[in-house]
Amino acid sequence: MKKLILTITCCLALAISANAQQRVLKPGDTLHNIALKSTKGQIYELAKQKAKGFILIFMTPSCDHCLAYEKRIVALNSKYQPKGFPVVGIGPYGDNEKDYPYDAMPAMKKLAESKGFAFPYLADEKFKYTWLFNIRQTPRAVILKKQKDGFSVAYIGYIDDQPDEKQVPTKKYVEEEVNKLLLGKI
Repeated sequence: MKKLILTITCCLALAISANAQQRVLKPGDTLHNIALKSTKGQIYELAKQKAKGFILIFMTPSCDHCLAYEKRIVALNSKYQPKGFPVVGIGPYGDNEKDYPYDAMPAMKKLAESKGFAFPYLADEKFKYTWLFNIRQTPRAVILKKQKDGFSVAYIGYIDDQPDEKQVPTKKYVEEEVNKLLLGKI
């Protein structure tokens, strides 16, 4: 019995240790690709797209803050997609309809269709990229710059400094970072 308890305790400790050591990307790190199922039913791969980089927005259909940012996210895509930095939405709970019915793929599809998103909206698989970028709340942005060997992480953080949709932001973090990339300052 003691041997069984010791074995279970060791396995549990190893599992916790492995989870704690999971790699988290930060600005300056390289990501080789993201390939996830879109609300259109296809696998969308960043590496197969012709772009200078991407503005990833982690967002969910039931989050009040995400809903408040919808127009700003659409505006980011309209402004930067022609310049080579399109928006790609990522739903952290997209693949888990059982536990997150208001944020899974069916809700994502409904939101994308009703709002006429002109950018892909992808379902994260088992929080793979959500954890990889250390996303703990939505909406959050990640800016990637295309490199020879993948994508360099340029920014992870807030879209801007004003979560109230009725207020005008004074600091537009994503726009500032993408503009620096476009000017070659990063």
